[in-house]
Amino acid sequence: MKTLAALALSLLRAGRGRALPLLLLALAGLALENFEATPLASLRNAQFDRYQRQMPRPRDAEPVVVVGIDSASLAAYGQWPWPRQLMARLVDQIMAGQPLALGIDIVFAEADRYSPAVLAEQLPSLSSSNLQQLPEPDRRLAEALAGGPSVLAVIGVANPLPGARQPSKPLTALAGGDAAHAHLPRYPAALASRPLLEQGATSNGLINASPDRLRSTTERGVFRRAPSLAFIGNQPFLTMSLDMVRLALGEAGSVRPQFGPQGMERIAIGDYSLPTQPNGEILLHFGQASANYYFSAAEVLAGTHPPNLFANRFVLIGFNSPGLQDRIITPLGDNLPGVDVHAQLIESLLAGHALQRPPWLPRLELLALLLGGLLLIAAVPILRPAYAAISYGALSALLVGSGYLAFWQGQWLVDSPSLALLLSPVFMALLSNTLIAADARRREAERQLQQSREAAARVDGELDAARRIQMGLLPDPARQFAAESRFAVAALLEPARAVGGDYYDCFMLDDRRLCLVIGDVSGKGIPASLFMAIAKTLTGTLARREADLALAMRAVEAELNRENAEFLFVTAFVGVLDVDCGELEFVCAGHDAPLLLRAGQVSRLDTLPSAGPPLCAVGDYPFETARQQLQPGDLLCLFTDGVTEATDGRSLFGSERLSGSLAGQPCDAPPAACLNALRDSVRAFEAGHPPADDLTLLLVRWCGRPASER
Repeated sequence: MKTLAALALSLLRAGRGRALPLLLLALAGLALENFEATPLASLRNAQFDRYQRQMPRPRDAEPVVVVGIDSASLAAYGQWPWPRQLMARLVDQIMAGQPLALGIDIVFAEADRYSPAVLAEQLPSLSSSNLQQLPEPDRRLAEALAGGPSVLAVIGVANPLPGARQPSKPLTALAGGDAAHAHLPRYPAALASRPLLEQGATSNGLINASPDRLRSTTERGVFRRAPSLAFIGNQPFLTMSLDMVRLALGEAGSVRPQFGPQGMERIAIGDYSLPTQPNGEILLHFGQASANYYFSAAEVLAGTHPPNLFANRFVLIGFNSPGLQDRIITPLGDNLPGVDVHAQLIESLLAGHALQRPPWLPRLELLALLLGGLLLIAAVPILRPAYAAISYGALSALLVGSGYLAFWQGQWLVDSPSLALLLSPVFMALLSNTLIAADARRREAERQLQQSREAAARVDGELDAARRIQMGLLPDPARQFAAESRFAVAALLEPARAVGGDYYDCFMLDDRRLCLVIGDVSGKGIPASLFMAIAKTLTGTLARREADLALAMRAVEAELNRENAEFLFVTAFVGVLDVDCGELEFVCAGHDAPLLLRAGQVSRLDTLPSAGPPLCAVGDYPFETARQQLQPGDLLCLFTDGVTEATDGRSLFGSERLSGSLAGQPCDAPPAACLNALRDSVRAFEAGHPPADDLTLLLVRWCGRPASER
């Protein structure tokens, strides 16, 4: 099973997913070339019938009258066949109205049952003198037929049947040679009416159905086309309805078939013409059935309909009774008498209205199939599945719509739905390949996502470890100076990311000197955190080693500049507080001046006279120290720009808000409480906005030397 699945997948993916669709397109073209041999032929016929049902031929005029031998006629005058004298009376009634032509859709091949010859066989007791006094029924009907232009039906037969013969009244001349006539139907003989009746009639007309009706298919009973011209023996005969028009036109009714390389293309009778198939068949465009032009033979015989109703009209006599089995099914789904075909054909000829499917149209359909398939093969693989489905739907709608448009505009029978159906395997193969490729991409994306998640998890773990290490580098003033009464220190650092570039430090240089450090490395994230660790370590080490704070800062800058490939710099404030006397010695390297809270008033340390650039910004800068005398109870606030540059999306927190928040703190509040209050003020101002930078605060309150030690 896995082998078959792998083989199917390989077939779908061959040639970048286009080999199988190309093969399917070639098979579709082959099927279209041999369409009649495939099961799709019935689907094509059904589609052509659907065209007619949705757009039937308009029947604005009624040039034809059908006199039907219906159930009422059989009830009034007895079962069929009727006596020829009765048929003669019916013909006389019609001819009295001077119709354009009369066509009889009935073959009178047998002798009348009341003829003297038949009666002599059935009643041998009758004397010859009595038989001679009896009228000849065929002669009576022949005389009636001679009363006007009339056409008797003949039926061409493929095999010589008993009674079959050559009809006596063919067309006198027919254009074209034997090569042009080769595609026309040929019958060796025909079933025709008795010779005496043929002599009375003006002409003979074929009433054969299309040869398609002889095929054993599911569409067998649907009548779609009728022959226009055929040969019986070597003599040409028109179909009966066309021959009636020829007779009605008189001398102007010349028959002019037009032939092309592939056979017959059009038949013209006088000024009227219809397109044909190469074998002379006419594709009928049926109109909706109507009972308006049907008269009952019984009513005509009874004189119910006056003869002038037949004047200047074509009259047909035929069967209109279900019991006589002369019924057809039209593409419109109507179950009609067979004689109705002749009425439809006469109307079509007079209106010049018939369906068209010339020999070149299947070639055009094949071209459309190949172009549509190649368009799908080019477009579908580069489209998303949803857009690919839309493109196929649009192409199918275009094909089907073009078929309806062609039928509406010119009665062209374009088999566009079959094209859409034949393209569906091509599209399904392309779509399957697209979905397989999309699934492969999805799986690859999921794999990469999983890898990225694992990598992110590893990075998160490493960042978490780095955060713990970084925070572990920072001192805990509450624990470190728990026993100290001369001063109190509180500090806070909240990185904007997992790790940051801010740092602070506080440690005793000796029994009376407290070193305070706060710094901010340019940049954020891991590079800044690494540089921060180095800067903090160097500052602490060199501050302990050098007695002069300015020289210590120069040494720190020199060491930082030694390996600084990323050209980072550090703003820093380093101060040494004499906790016995309250004197603060400090160096400011590009950092914000600390705030001093004294007796409820906030001021800023004056760092301008001695301030220098950030460490590593200039290189080898001669930093200088400055001094500030603190008073007992003073609160010194050291901070980074993560405090003053905190934002709510519209403005910055700023030094004024920081000063206001600091001024609002009680004078006796411990630094830790003040620290939390300042942090809360900043976070409340941000109102949920993400921090713009690391937030670092270092608060020192000098309490003064205890009275017991003074």
